[in-house]
Amino acid sequence: MMDALTLMVVPWLTLAALIGFAVGWWIRGRRIAGRELTLKRRFDNRLSAIEQDARQVLERARLESEAARRRVEAERDRLYSRLSKLDPEGSRMTDPSHRVRLARTRNVRKRNARPVAAGRARGRAPGESDDLTRIKGIGPTFEARLNEMGYRTYLDLARWTSEDLDTLGKGLGARIRLKEWSDRAAELHRRKYDA
Repeated sequence: MMDALTLMVVPWLTLAALIGFAVGWWIRGRRIAGRELTLKRRFDNRLSAIEQDARQVLERARLESEAARRRVEAERDRLYSRLSKLDPEGSRMTDPSHRVRLARTRNVRKRNARPVAAGRARGRAPGESDDLTRIKGIGPTFEARLNEMGYRTYLDLARWTSEDLDTLGKGLGARIRLKEWSDRAAELHRRKYDA
């Protein structure tokens, strides 16, 4: 009798254990999924808060920079108006639209005031100019613009200083290679006058 009862109870207990294990596994899975969902919601909320803070900081920085730009422009205008009252002729020359032209004129005057070494310039007449189009990147248009600015010879281009290069870069555009032009002009000048 005991054997028959054992044979009937053991399978039912095994089945009950398997069902309990499956139900426990399902409940555990639901809890984990619930925790993951909660963590994901917290993460999304925190990320949204960080993004909102970042937007506020960027907007505040933009407003501050705009206010600073307005203050600087107002101060500049105030100084220009004060300068024009003190020296009407001088204020016209320091107007931002004339600054590049003023710097070019100053460099041309400085360059023309330099004495040319007699040995290097032999055979060159005062009004003579070199063919600047032999320098790669200088075409007839750039040669005409350089001539208008007072640069007519290889020696003029070879004597460019870093200040001249900055001024010319602003006046002629960013696509030109002034340092390469200056080096090539020095080489052409040596070939023409030293050889």
